[in-house]
Order: sequence, then structure tokens, then C-alpha cells
Amino acid sequence: MPPVPPPKVAEALRHLEVGASAALVVELDERTRDADAFDDVRAVAGDLGFATVSVAAVETDEVSSRSRLLEELATIATSALHEDGLQSDRTAEMLEALSRSRPVVVIIEDLRWTDPVTLQSLRTLPEPLRHLPICWVVGVSPGSRRGDRVLSVLRRLKTYTLPRHDPTDQRVVASMPLAFLQVAAVVGVEFDLDVVARVLERTVGSLLGEVDDALQSGVLADAGPRLRFADPSLRTDIYAGLSDPVRRALHHDVARELRRPGSESDAVWHLIRSTRHLSEDELALIRAAIARLSPVAPEDAAELALRVSRLFDPYDPHHIEFVTSAARDLGNTSRVGEALALVEQRRTAGLSDQDEARLRLVAAHLHQAAGDDADAMDHVDRALALPGTDDQLRIALLKTRAVGHVNLGEVDAATRLSEVLAESIELSDDPAVELSAGLFRSQLAFSKGQVSTALELAERAAHSFEVSAARPLPAPRIPELWLATVMLSSDRASEASELLLAGQRQAERRGFVWSVPYWHTVRAIERWLLEELDDAAAEAETAIHVADALEIARYVPMSRSVLSIVEADRGNVSRARRLMADATLPARPRTYDIWTAAALIRLGGSEAQAGRPWLHRYANTARIMSLPPRLWPMLVADGPESGPLRRAFDEIAHVASDQAVVVEALKATTRQQAHRPQARGAGGAPATGWDSLTASELRVASLVVAGHTNRAIASLLQVSIHTVGTHLRHVFTKLDINTRVELTRLALQRNETGRGLLEE
Repeated sequence: MPPVPPPKVAEALRHLEVGASAALVVELDERTRDADAFDDVRAVAGDLGFATVSVAAVETDEVSSRSRLLEELATIATSALHEDGLQSDRTAEMLEALSRSRPVVVIIEDLRWTDPVTLQSLRTLPEPLRHLPICWVVGVSPGSRRGDRVLSVLRRLKTYTLPRHDPTDQRVVASMPLAFLQVAAVVGVEFDLDVVARVLERTVGSLLGEVDDALQSGVLADAGPRLRFADPSLRTDIYAGLSDPVRRALHHDVARELRRPGSESDAVWHLIRSTRHLSEDELALIRAAIARLSPVAPEDAAELALRVSRLFDPYDPHHIEFVTSAARDLGNTSRVGEALALVEQRRTAGLSDQDEARLRLVAAHLHQAAGDDADAMDHVDRALALPGTDDQLRIALLKTRAVGHVNLGEVDAATRLSEVLAESIELSDDPAVELSAGLFRSQLAFSKGQVSTALELAERAAHSFEVSAARPLPAPRIPELWLATVMLSSDRASEASELLLAGQRQAERRGFVWSVPYWHTVRAIERWLLEELDDAAAEAETAIHVADALEIARYVPMSRSVLSIVEADRGNVSRARRLMADATLPARPRTYDIWTAAALIRLGGSEAQAGRPWLHRYANTARIMSLPPRLWPMLVADGPESGPLRRAFDEIAHVASDQAVVVEALKATTRQQAHRPQARGAGGAPATGWDSLTASELRVASLVVAGHTNRAIASLLQVSIHTVGTHLRHVFTKLDINTRVELTRLALQRNETGRGLLEE
């Protein structure tokens, strides 16, 4: 008779029958890995007719850029997998489609070894998919902190825990040559017999006797195409018993045997645990792994680079290379402060001019991201003073200095530098360098108020060269995104909508995961300009939500400011004030502080009194141009304090007279007639129930009831899948429900199935 599964397994899976998500946390015993617990889950799920997706614990997945969860889902998918969009979005879509026919159980056997892309999905998907019948089953190793953020997300659901148990030690160590087990222990808990044989310089046939003894004694177990240690703690003990030099040398030998197509991440996992004597080919393999991880999981790419850096002495060029790489990737996350500390703590004495300049360039980019343009310029100046830098690095430094001049409002200095840049670019045959320079020229023209010139240059850049994850650019300077931004301050604002939607999809396809919040923010501005305030609020809220899920801090202040302005225009002044409650305007202006000032001024009262002094002190043409012309009139106040602001408007008037939207806004500044859309949502509008839903929320709700997936709804409504998720969260909150099933039931009760909308 088969053993009875623990009650909590059945209880967790039964929870899915009410149509909502649950989580089951399996505390792993280091010895048994609790394989029986996962078998119990599969058995109960099978008895209930649930779909099961399992991701095995494979140590080398820690450095893989593949999503094992997405791959496993693809094997049981009932519909074609879309190749565009973020991998987490595609995972969400497949889970949503699968759960429409039956509940789904997702098993992740060990968070410690889960690939970074799957980990990201586990951090971002349980909350937006909580209305679906999905049980997330995760194994947690003792002492591992890698899955802490996943656990914090899962504990917001109905969570069950299977505690770790301490089994009797039943290990039997076979009396066999120890070398076989030692090499196997280095390869992993699971291992390929042919790899062990090649490292030992033996044939597989010559190992059969030892393998049979190990299987018969229970030291090893059959794991399909591989063998595995039946007791993982025995493997740990054997591995720990090796001296450090021997262990490192064996890792290097194993990596050498794994260097074949399809096993690159396995080889890298062993290389970062090996010796300092890595060949250029091996370093190239590691660099390629970091490059694959950077666009999809920059934190993990940074951790990998740091581990590699520790293989070398502090002044070894390779050490500096990988520290610089780690700092660059951390700078794309919310850990900008850590990235800065990483480069600032590096001593430059003893470094070559080239290595020091590279380090300072990354430091400058990080300071610019943090809004410290003055410190950024100091690093750039020091780097440019070094005589031993090559032309390509010098061009990158000059561009960074030019951007700093623009950010600081030093337009004349930026203009002079652009002429030097033009001469330097002629020496480069890299089309990416030319693209970046073209975008800078467009940015410079825009900062002077030369909208038509900025548009022309931006269009040329958008059609000249396709940027990829291998040639990244900061979000505002992705060609299509920058072009849409310029359009919103021109007479061609109506063209921006289609460009933004198509451009975001292309950016996601290219691997620009970390630009997604900025796309949504710019789309929120575009919706606001069209006075589609509900959609504008949803887009800005989506930007903040996605940034939080991806742990990106860089664009959140701007997104909050945009959302505050939109909410004020909707009549939700109290919410607008809450959004700006912690806003700060530092003495060193950051790129998006002008939006903070505008949002505070829009609120009036004490908030405006905090925003105006900063604006009067730091307003210049470049910063004013960062705002859509429609916001300009409300910035002007009576009194001499507005003098700098009015002079900036006068400068813009001289160069942008061919743009009607600019001319109209400048006329309004003289009359101080700020644009005020008719407020909606104020005056006792219901906060809950069907009558509280906005038109966009009703459209999404109707399409959900009609049976469409989020991706299908996004396509029908011409918005992103993230925005659909935001609307759906609002619907659930206002109707006090948690699942699509409940939404359908409520809609049927009101006789509102959504079919009429689709017929229209």
C-alpha cells in the first residue's frame, strides 16, 4: 500500500478548487532533499486531475540564462508559444492558458539552484496571477538566502509549509576506489557518467563494476540519463574532504570536459569554482554567460562577475574587468548605491590607464543614474586626463561628459563638445557609436528647444541601426523611445501612440527588460496629453508596479510624479498628495527632478510652495524641455522670482516657432492659463462596485468574462499586457473578488457578458 501523503499537501492542492492560488513551501533536508514530498505532490495532483509542471534542482542552472520553467511549460502547452515579450510575460500567458482548463501545480525543487529567469518569474508572477488556480510548490534549502524574495512574495498567498524532518542516517559507503566518487562529487549531486570517465581518463566500460557496487549499496541512484547521489549529504562530505587546490583543479578539468554546445552554463559554473589560471577561451565563455544574463537578470550577472573577479589579484586587469562588469549590471537595478561603492572602493594606483578609465566611466554612469552629475563629471575629467586610453573609450567618455553638460543645463559646453565628438566619431567604424552620437545630437537639439531638428535626428537614428541587448543604451535613448518622447512635445504627438506600443514590444524582444517601466511612463504622458486620464493613470501605475517587480529604482520618481499629475487632473487630489508625500528636490538637480517640481506645483498649497523655489533657481531651457508644453503655463507665477523661467521660455520661443503646440503653450504662459482637464472621479463617485469601474476597467472585465487571456486583451485594446494586469487588479479590488471565476459569476448575475463590446 503506498504511503499516505502529508495532509498539508492535499490541503494546499484542494485550495485550488475554489479558483485561487496557494503556495506550499517544502523545507528541504540536506540529506534526503525531500524528494518524497515532491512525489507526493505529483501523486495528489494527478489524482485530482491537475496539470503539473516540475523544474528539477540542477546546480549549474544557477548561472543559466534559460528559463527552465518556460521550457517545461512549453512541453505541455496547448497553444503556440509567443516568441516576443518578456520571458516572465510568456510564462504568465502559458500558465493563464493552462489554468483555464484545470488547476496547475508548479514545482520548483530547490530555489537555491533555480535559474535566474525562473527566479524572476517566481518573484513577479504569483501576485498578478493570484486569481488563477495555481499552486506554487518550492523547495527551500537550509542556510540558502537565494530564494528569500520569492518566499516573501509567496507568503502573501494562502501558504502551507512542510517542515524539515531529520531522518535516521542510513548511509552505506561502498568499499570502492574513492577517486570515482570524488570526481562525481565535484561534477554535482547528479552527474553524467561519461564526464566522470573522461576526467579520470578512463572508459565508461571500465567503471561499470564501481557503478554497480554504488547502485547496489545505495550510495548512487538511477536518475534516468544520469546518476545521482542517493544521499546528497554524502556527496557534500566527500566534496568537503577534498583539499582546496585539488577541488579547484578538478572543477577546471570538469569544465574542460563540459565545453560543448548546450553545456556552456555547466562549464561556467565549474570555471568560477576553479583555478586562477583561466585561458582566454575560458574567459570568453564566462563573458558570454554574463552577456546572456545581463539583459534578463542583471543582479545575477553581477554576482557571477564578482565571483569571477575573486579568482584574480586585485590589480590583475581581469579582476578590474569583472568588477567593472558587476558594477555596470548592478547599476541597472535598485542597487545603484552598492554598484557605486564597488567602484569607488577600488584603488586606482597600479592600474593601467585603460583599466582606470573604464572603471571611472562606469562610475560616471552610476553617478549620473543617481543624479550626481557633478561627481560624474569629476570621474570623466580624470579619465580623459589619462594618456593611455584608446579612441573608442575616449569617445565613450566624451559622450558621457556631453550628457553631463546637458543634465547640468550647460548647453553651450555641450554644443562645443558635440563638435569634438563629431570629429572623433569619424575615426570609428562601429555603427553603434554613430547611432549613440546621433541620439546625443538629437538630445542636445531638444535641450535647446530645437524641436524640429531633434525630431529629424531622432527619426534618422531610429531607422539607422537596430539596438540589441548586446549593444545596450539607457532607456531614454533607445531610438524609438526617444523619438516618441520628442514627438510628445511637437505637433506630431498623435503619431507617438502606435510608435510607443510597437517600440515597447520590440524593446522587450531585443532583451531590454529594464526599459519597460520607462516605456509605460512615456505612454502615460501620451495618454494624459490625449486626456485619456483613466488609461494614463493605469500606465503610470503599471510603470511603478513593473519597476518594483524588477527592483528598478531609477525611473520611479518620474513615474510617481506623472501619476500624481494625472490623479490631480482626475480629481483624486488626496491620492496625488500621497504619491508626492516623500518627494524631495535636492540641491544637485537630477534628471527627473523637474517632474517632481511640476507635480508639486500642480497640487498647489504648501506643495507648490516647496516646488516653486527649486524651479525658480534651477529652471533652464533644457529642464523645461523635459516637460510636455501643456505643463508649462502652470509653472509661471507672479513676481520677479519667475524671471529665469520666463527667460527660458523666451529662448524656446526663438527656436521653436514652427511648432504650433509650443507656440500655443508659450502664449498661455504669458496669460498663466494652465491646462486643467475636467476633473473626473471627484464629488462622491463610488469607490467600490460596478459603478466605480472606469471605462477601461469595464472593457477589460468584459473581455475577461468573454474568455480572453490577458495577452489577447492587450492585443485587442492596443495596450501592453502589464497594463491589462493593472486594470484587472483594480477590477478585483473594486468588486472585492480574487478570481476570474468570481468576476464571471458577478457579470452573469448582472447579465453583462461583454459580448456586446466585442461586436462593436
